[in-house]
Amino acid sequence: MRTKHIHALSSPTASSRHRLGLLAAALIAAASACDSAAPPTSTVTRQATAAARPTETAAHRPPDPPTEPATDPPQPTDTAMPRPTGTAEPLVPAGCVEAQVVDVVDGDTINVRIEGDEYAVRYIGIDTPETRHPEKGVEWMGPEATQANQDLVGGQTVYLEKDVSETDHYGRLLRYVYLADGTFVNAALVRRGYAQSSTYPPDVKHQDVFRKAQREAREAERGLWGPRPTETTESGAPRFDCSDNLYNCSDLDTQAEAQMCYDYCQALGRGDVHWLDDDCDGVACESLP
Repeated sequence: MRTKHIHALSSPTASSRHRLGLLAAALIAAASACDSAAPPTSTVTRQATAAARPTETAAHRPPDPPTEPATDPPQPTDTAMPRPTGTAEPLVPAGCVEAQVVDVVDGDTINVRIEGDEYAVRYIGIDTPETRHPEKGVEWMGPEATQANQDLVGGQTVYLEKDVSETDHYGRLLRYVYLADGTFVNAALVRRGYAQSSTYPPDVKHQDVFRKAQREAREAERGLWGPRPTETTESGAPRFDCSDNLYNCSDLDTQAEAQMCYDYCQALGRGDVHWLDDDCDGVACESLP
């Protein structure tokens, strides 16, 4: 009987423990269900914030700000020393007088307008063949020299430089002539072979320039220094230039040719312009064969 009593006492205790275990399991299961149904507030907030923030992809990334091109720093405005207005200063010597060409007379003479008044201007230091001379008429290379002068200064603004003399005995201004680009017209005509260097003191400021230009033209056989065409009269006789002292006996081949030149110039009233008759006996270049 004692044994059964002990067993009866121990049996209810085991059953209670079993019920307590079941109750504990039920409570734990309920707590787990509550945790999964209602997560903590901080977790919800983090998830909502993450869902609301868009993913930053190349399509949604805002464009980069435009890059300004590299430029030099601004330069200070030149206000302290204002630049001159109007056309650029010509490349001519200081003290020149501006003039407008209204007519080209010949190779070394032009008419210009200065402050409303017209003047004839004779180029200093050079001489070109004539085209309008009352006695010499039209000389060889005269028309070409006039055209060369026309090509250089016709209708142009020129700049006139004085030497010593104001005018020549015809009342023409004596001047050196320049173009706005610095071209020295007097020297250009000599260099191209349309004019000869011709010195008339005291106006000799640029004479070395003219001599150098003439030497260049002569060596290159330009213009006046090139081959001279043979001219003939209507009868077929050779025509000689009697405008100036152009020939020496050494320029002629025979005494007969020299005599023909001498007689021709005598007939035109020019006399022995070439100084072919040294002893004035009427026979030219007696030393020639």
